[in-house]
Amino acid sequence: MFQIYFTDRDAIHDYRDYCAYVDTQRYSRFTHNLLERGIYMTPSNGLHWIISTAHTQKDVTTLLEAADQACRSLG
Repeated sequence: MFQIYFTDRDAIHDYRDYCAYVDTQRYSRFTHNLLERGIYMTPSNGLHWIISTAHTQKDVTTLLEAADQACRSLG
């Protein structure tokens, strides 16, 4: 499991940091960009992403390529 935050901080340590420093609108745009590329991720920035052993290397590569494109589209 892991989480992605858009922030200018080096780390998010707790919920107060999350509320104060995380750009949830940018995360929302990011997940919508992923969806346009066929990748569904939780629209809630507070939830974990999960990759399991059921996912193939091709699945992971597809996700990484889509995430790269989605990040570039954010500007």
